[in-house]
Amino acid sequence: MFKQLFETGIGVIAIAMLSWILIWMTRQARFLKAEITDSIKNALGEDNRADWGIFSLIFIAVFWEGLETALFIVAKFQEGWTPVLGAIAGLGVAVIIGMLLFKWSIRINLNQFFQVMGVFLLLIVSGLVISVLRHLDAAAIAFSHISSSTDLCGIGKNSCILRPQIWDFSASLADRQFLGILLKTIFGYTQKLYLIQAVGYLLFWTIVGSLYFRSLSQSTQLKPANKFN
Repeated sequence: MFKQLFETGIGVIAIAMLSWILIWMTRQARFLKAEITDSIKNALGEDNRADWGIFSLIFIAVFWEGLETALFIVAKFQEGWTPVLGAIAGLGVAVIIGMLLFKWSIRINLNQFFQVMGVFLLLIVSGLVISVLRHLDAAAIAFSHISSSTDLCGIGKNSCILRPQIWDFSASLADRQFLGILLKTIFGYTQKLYLIQAVGYLLFWTIVGSLYFRSLSQSTQLKPANKFN
């Protein structure tokens, strides 16, 4: 029970922090870009050694991420070839994207790219909502089992506080199969969805999703017209 409550608390903190960061970054993006650009220009204009400092900072950041990736892949060798092949495929996609950006000078609308990534992050966080409610329900079931004086969930019930059940895809798309595991890891997919989980999912999109899209519209209205944005 305590493990489930701990996972519930961590999930709530993660949902709150990721939602706040996403909305804050969306609102501040138009200011941060100008501030960073001006700061770099001023640094390069005042000190001839600033360019080496900026280069060193970028080099260390890329080197550190590359080292973490290498250690991660080496560790995955112990689990078989499937995770390694997935990691190699991801690196290959990253190399192709880098070639498209730098060698062939293909322009990408970064504003639209980050907006799409924001929606993708919202999908991930909304999946956390479903997971948090599932952990909370498991904690309630555990408490019901260890408590001799109360029976909150009823005998033989699969859910305690999430009932009734809306769908059951365990036969067609189980969350222990490859596609189900992928959807569960990224979007919080569950083969059995209950009413309270659906309500929590919709409430998240109603509150946090509306704030995010409102921030996007405000950023677009206040941003000066620029054909390269």
